[in-house]
Amino acid sequence: MEKLFDREIYNIVLIHVSRTWERTRVTRPHEEMPLDNIESTDAIEEIATTIINDDMLQEFLVDRDGDVWDKFGDGCSDSYIERVASEVIEKEYP
Repeated sequence: MEKLFDREIYNIVLIHVSRTWERTRVTRPHEEMPLDNIESTDAIEEIATTIINDDMLQEFLVDRDGDVWDKFGDGCSDSYIERVASEVIEKEYP
């Protein structure tokens, strides 16, 4: 099935991924992220694309029903997006 894309929702996801990336960066004392600031923009976009293509976001894009966020106990889109972003960052950019 073809994935839906919504620029406004993608931009929201992108902002939350960026915030999560920065929070991760500042909590790593005396460590650097594996990518420098310029390279990190590509990684942040890739993570946002992964998130907008995941099943939860796709279900939201189809149904536009905010109850979708309760499926995993996150309660809202912000928490869900930032949790998934954090998981991807920790796995892919340790």
